[in-house]
Amino acid sequence: MIDDITLFFANMQHFHFLRPYWLLAFLIIFYIIRAFSLRDDSLAQWRSLMSTQVLSHLTVSGNNKNWLSPQKMSLILALPLCIVLMGPTWQQQDSPFSENNDPLIIALDVSKTMEQGDVQPSRMLRAKQKIIELLELRGDSKTALVAFSGSAHVVMPITNDREMIRHFLDALDAKVMPVSGKLPETIIPLVDNLLASSNVPGTVLLVGDGATSNTVDIFKSYFETKAAQLIIWGIGKSAHLEGEDESLTADVIPLQLEQLRALSNNSNGRLILMSNDNSDVKRVNNYIKHNLVIVDDNSRPWHDSGYPFVFVVAGVFLFWFRKGWTLQW
Repeated sequence: MIDDITLFFANMQHFHFLRPYWLLAFLIIFYIIRAFSLRDDSLAQWRSLMSTQVLSHLTVSGNNKNWLSPQKMSLILALPLCIVLMGPTWQQQDSPFSENNDPLIIALDVSKTMEQGDVQPSRMLRAKQKIIELLELRGDSKTALVAFSGSAHVVMPITNDREMIRHFLDALDAKVMPVSGKLPETIIPLVDNLLASSNVPGTVLLVGDGATSNTVDIFKSYFETKAAQLIIWGIGKSAHLEGEDESLTADVIPLQLEQLRALSNNSNGRLILMSNDNSDVKRVNNYIKHNLVIVDDNSRPWHDSGYPFVFVVAGVFLFWFRKGWTLQW
């Protein structure tokens, strides 16, 4: 829920109006309706001759104060109508002629702790399943695969072939790594080399269950000077989360949640924990796509999001089918 709210506000930072000058139309309509209201005030000539208290006792109130009237509904109608004309927007349209050039570097932890079974069938297999789901959502986009434990290695350079990545992903486990351990910071030189050829900011997706204090310092130094964004995908159960400590046994090393949070906070990244459904996959994909919005691309027009208000305007217009409803201009 917090991730969804954060993503919403991240998208809304680009909110603006395509045609803001139509706000003047609302001011003009408000002025006209206000002038009609003053014109229809039959007691205006008496207000200068007697007090308000005396005038209120000598007159009988009609239904001119009813909010359900042509004049007041015209003012209510003007607001969504002007919003439609102003063209609110916060995201750019996808261009059918442009290629998705933002690279994604997936760094998968293949250390021994990823073979634990607190997440069935194991952390490693669940991480692979989640990555495959993400690849299906992204389609044939630029993606690279890096594996790390005590050392890091490029399994697949940046490619548009997700089936090739899937093939090498299936073969990864702790036995194929030459150095045991857990050192996520070893991926930094490889990531820097892979992103060097890209002219747009990329995304580093770290998929694993822990980090070290040295990892936090090295990641912080790198992402402070680079435009790439960091997303951390926590795989496993943590003793710090309510309800999960009961399912952890003594021989299981819990997810290092605090270390991953520190890594995310110090590197201006995002931390997403594994879920039983595909909501975490969708959040990861949304954060990857959001990184594209930061890139200034004038060839991609902004999406006009005011059209749904047309149905609101049409609904208010239904009041004018009432018998006797007129507004003389």
